[in-house]
Amino acid sequence: MRQTEIHVEQTMQTRKLVTIPLLAAVGVILQMLEFPLPVIPAFLKLDFSTLPGLIGGLVFGPVAGMMIELLKNALHMLLHNTDGLLVGEVANFVAGTIFIWSAVFLQRKGQGKSGFVLGLALGTVLMTIAMSVANVYFLMPAYAALSRLPLDQMLESMHIDSLWSLILYAIAPFNLIKGLALSLVAYPIYSKIAAKLRIGG
Repeated sequence: MRQTEIHVEQTMQTRKLVTIPLLAAVGVILQMLEFPLPVIPAFLKLDFSTLPGLIGGLVFGPVAGMMIELLKNALHMLLHNTDGLLVGEVANFVAGTIFIWSAVFLQRKGQGKSGFVLGLALGTVLMTIAMSVANVYFLMPAYAALSRLPLDQMLESMHIDSLWSLILYAIAPFNLIKGLALSLVAYPIYSKIAAKLRIGG
């Protein structure tokens, strides 16, 4: 019996080691398919690259989901980052990790679809709040400093009078839309894999 348990554990670990890089690679591909939204400033682009990390988190746990997000953004930085500033990758990692942890934690806590739905909702709210705060105190100032472009000049080029206006009219709405879009796609995916993976239905 003990040998069987060890074999199952080894099989799971091997599967995890193989699956995490594969899901990260899928995430990079999805990240390349980003697209802008009407009215929202063009530097904010929607993509569904968080979904592979969410799937990995549901199967292997939230730490695996975070690892997928980290590897995805590292690969994206190496393959497709054109400005070399890393701010976009940091933002994507933070937003994705918050969303994944919230959804997976409440799915496991709630034991099924109701917990997952609550997790998606909580993830959307927390992601919106966190990214709003992060843009005010870190991401936008960091981008301005690294690009050697005054923040006021950046805002003026977007016809926005203050950083808080950017948060109120662009950053927060964008992350709410992103969370809703991810949730609408994630729920049917979860419904299909829940029974097979025995992660709660």
